[in-house]
Amino acid sequence: MMARVADNGTVSEAYAVTNGVKQGCVPAPTHFNLMFYVMLMDAYRDERLGIRIAYQMDGLLLNQRRMHFRSRVSTATIHELLFADDCALNTTTEEEMQRSMDLFAAACDNC
Repeated sequence: MMARVADNGTVSEAYAVTNGVKQGCVPAPTHFNLMFYVMLMDAYRDERLGIRIAYQMDGLLLNQRRMHFRSRVSTATIHELLFADDCALNTTTEEEMQRSMDLFAAACDNC
């Protein structure tokens, strides 16, 4: 297969692609997600689009009509919304897996 690289309107000479990730290969979805993410970040680098989320930490349900009157309502803008199958922990030992899970749990506790 032949390929070219394009950057800011400049296109490289064609070159032969001799290795890579084939469709159906285990790393293919991860590779696609990373490449697609980089392309989106490049395309929207001058804009900070996102999904605005309003939340509160007092355990009460949010009421849309009264939300703007409540002082304990916080907002966050989500710029990268990943699905569960877009993420993976990559470890080679049980100890590394436990350490990764401990770090993840600690990060969740701080949210």
